[in-house]
Amino acid sequence: MNVLAVALAAVGAVVAGVFAAQLAREYLAKRRHHALAWALSLSCYAVGMVALVVGFASGWSPASYGVYWLTGALLNVPLLAVGQLHLLDPGRAALWWTFALLFAVWTAGAMLTSPFDPQALAAADASGAIPEGRRVLGAGSLAYAVLRPFTIFGTIVVLGGCLWSGLRNKRYGILLIALGVLVSATSSSFLRAGLDAFVAVALTAGVSIMYAGFLAAGKPSRRRQDPMTAAARPPPPRL
Repeated sequence: MNVLAVALAAVGAVVAGVFAAQLAREYLAKRRHHALAWALSLSCYAVGMVALVVGFASGWSPASYGVYWLTGALLNVPLLAVGQLHLLDPGRAALWWTFALLFAVWTAGAMLTSPFDPQALAAADASGAIPEGRRVLGAGSLAYAVLRPFTIFGTIVVLGGCLWSGLRNKRYGILLIALGVLVSATSSSFLRAGLDAFVAVALTAGVSIMYAGFLAAGKPSRRRQDPMTAAARPPPPRL
């Protein structure tokens, strides 16, 4: 068992859980759709990190790997993108939620119908590694095939939205959210390189940076404003 990887993944699960809880409180207080979508995304992130802890600590089973793949690989980034779409175009909230629901049902169905290769799971257990999706699920399986296009799409939406919002409103703390998404995305490169402990490092660092960006986005701007015109200006949108 890689004790360092277990500890790092556990820290990431805690950070993601705290982040999700704060987003959920914001949604309950202000009924902002993006906060709910991001709360769901970070909840998935936390569950995926818990599954990573279980896999590192006690070995991989089809159940633990299925939870890890569904929540940590498939759902969290598209749900972040749904939240960003709510921010960019709140008037189409019903459309964005329909997209989220259909994608969640589709991916859950893909996981339930995909066979798991027990030899790939056993080989990962023997080496203390994280199993690769293309080996466990098969490169041609639906659960693996949907990963890349939807992850790329979600990442582009989140990065583009954060850059546009942060630069347009001169609230540069928002850019930390984009940075955190990029750092989390490097985990797949570490996995392919066989550096499994660094997967936990990337995921934990990524969610921590995203959380810092969320906290920074919620702070009032320090820019000096003309007191005669400040009241007439609409406040910048919050993330």
